[in-house]
Amino acid sequence: MNKISYAKNPGCSMALLFGVYAATLAPTAGAGAESIVTGGKTGTYYAIGNNLRDIVYPALEVKDSKGSWANVEDMSQTKGVSLAIVQSDVYAAFVRLRDSKAVPADTQKEYAKLLVNLRVFMPLYKEEIHFLVRKDDPMEFIHQMKDKKIWMDMEKSGTYLTALNIYSKIFAQSPDIVEPFINSTATGDDEGTKRRRSALMALSDPQFYKDYPKIDVMVLVGGQPLGILEKNVPANLKLLKFDPSQPSAGKVLQEYQKADIKSSSYPSLNISGTELASLAVDSYLITANFSDPNRNKFIVDFADAFCEKFSSLQSQGHKKWSALTWQPGSPLPAVAAGWQYSDKVKERLASCKTKLPAAQKPSACSPQSRALGLCV
Repeated sequence: MNKISYAKNPGCSMALLFGVYAATLAPTAGAGAESIVTGGKTGTYYAIGNNLRDIVYPALEVKDSKGSWANVEDMSQTKGVSLAIVQSDVYAAFVRLRDSKAVPADTQKEYAKLLVNLRVFMPLYKEEIHFLVRKDDPMEFIHQMKDKKIWMDMEKSGTYLTALNIYSKIFAQSPDIVEPFINSTATGDDEGTKRRRSALMALSDPQFYKDYPKIDVMVLVGGQPLGILEKNVPANLKLLKFDPSQPSAGKVLQEYQKADIKSSSYPSLNISGTELASLAVDSYLITANFSDPNRNKFIVDFADAFCEKFSSLQSQGHKKWSALTWQPGSPLPAVAAGWQYSDKVKERLASCKTKLPAAQKPSACSPQSRALGLCV
């Protein structure tokens, strides 16, 4: 457990940013199948990626990942990665790195080049931010967690980025971060699930799990209801509330929205009333500016297929597709400060029409003539 700031390791960021610059501005010779980076295999991002492959573009390769920050790295450094799913606050995080005095000047320039080239393909859905503590903890609000030991998942995950950003806005300092760990008794289909369940166990019963790091606050980000909190949640946990009247609320609401976590989403948490005031962050399907004409053609072709298959995404895909209010041919939704749409897809998405099956014309052939084989 240690204090970690945005510029925890600015030296290693040079390699990342050089890769971003090279990927966005230089051709990718011999690129194979185009791919999308998503999230953990049990999460919504991965399901969304699979929908885009299965319904929209069968040749798309779907890759799991550690989260938003890592996805930007992958899109910059990995051949063929032309799409990614990220949280909207990743842009603001890179802006802070670009402007941080702790980051070398050359690295700041590389961050600037990165920001110039990131683009939105389509906003997806809102993800609620869950701050969990024990019920016997006197904390009730998010702005009371100063100097607490906070679990926020892996360093380059979207949860980590969001929790770090919100904490820094409220307290103007770096949090005391609990490094992720896996309890040998924790179950799950992947390491991410085991990490989260291990943290829940340590948070709920620090005396029993005294051999593991102590956790005061656990942060989880995702569209409600989060599967890990729907059932079998320790009965002694509760959610912290967001108070829009506290002094730092304005800074937080520059990048996040007020949101309500419904009591029906988490019966085991016994939320008082029908909902609890919290925060949310948008998720985006993003791409980048590419100089390689083959990658640009893929983005254009993918946009056309997205338009054509959008109604099928909403009817056959993950339920979060129904959260999109945009429809083919309608104006595109506003995006968070700093972000802009890809020129390769903006006009197509705003003017496209969903292709519906052609209506069959009534036959002029009578049933009697058809039976005699005189016409069809």
